[in-house]
Amino acid sequence: MHIELTLPDLVRVGLAAAADPMGELAASLQVLQRRDGGRNAASAAFNRWRYRVWQGLPDSAAVLMWLCRPDAPIPEFLVPAAGRYDLETGLAAVLKADPVSLKAALRTAPADRDLPSWAAAFADGDTAGLPRLVQAMQDYHDLALAPGWDLVCAQVDADLGMRTQVLLHGGVDALLTGLRPKVRWTAPVLETDDGLPGALPSEGTGLLLVPTYFAVGPALVPPLPGGVPRLHYPCVRHAAHTAGVGATRKPPGNALADLLGPTRAAALTILAVGCSTSELAARLGVTPSAVSKHTTVLRRAGLITTHRERNTVLHSLTPLGSALLDS
Repeated sequence: MHIELTLPDLVRVGLAAAADPMGELAASLQVLQRRDGGRNAASAAFNRWRYRVWQGLPDSAAVLMWLCRPDAPIPEFLVPAAGRYDLETGLAAVLKADPVSLKAALRTAPADRDLPSWAAAFADGDTAGLPRLVQAMQDYHDLALAPGWDLVCAQVDADLGMRTQVLLHGGVDALLTGLRPKVRWTAPVLETDDGLPGALPSEGTGLLLVPTYFAVGPALVPPLPGGVPRLHYPCVRHAAHTAGVGATRKPPGNALADLLGPTRAAALTILAVGCSTSELAARLGVTPSAVSKHTTVLRRAGLITTHRERNTVLHSLTPLGSALLDS
């Protein structure tokens, strides 16, 4: 799938404001149906999540898995407006899906004799079953996403912070180029490696980039009427966080905090995806001068590296820092 971005599109390329609960819900359903968990590097952690979810999966989830198959695009009406909706508002938007949207989104959906009649009727544009669908989505979210939602948000926020720095210092071209290797940017064409044919129309409305924790790969989502095309892509995640999806948070007095101190341990975790001194200070809730002292200690210990880009000082983990955080 690809999209050709005109000049009006390029000046309107933006980043989602926060994690998108509707996009994460749909993407997690695709991961749930993949034996490898969707990512080789994190398959063990996702398999633990899948095992937990499968144990409590309600019967209504069969409809959701039919809608969000791992080998097909996510239906547009299930992801109504990334970055603008919380779960409650997003579900309310799904409830208002019109017959035309249903038929268009499900025109290639395979027939399934085991589907309840209210769900099978969606392909014909019948909206009567939407309340049952929304309840199924709520039940699935409570089981699969709610226990680890804070960790999902933390990883998406970290990705957004990193991409914002790239956009600030390198512009839109650097932002789009940085999505490689699964997304290829050769101006004016942005192409994903999802294996799906076709192209999205370019209407000068821009493109919204949506980092998605559970994304298996990039996915271009056509705009709903009056909306903007979206690119859902796998956010940069750290293995130390992956294992925590749906799990209990470690207490503040964990081994890393005992070794480094709670503030430096938190700083090392945040720097898994890199950020600037001012951004790190904001996330830790301390002053930039205090952050400079902490990063100096971490740098002298060989756990992070620091370099300057114009007026911004950027920090990132060294292999030793990554190994310590993973352990």
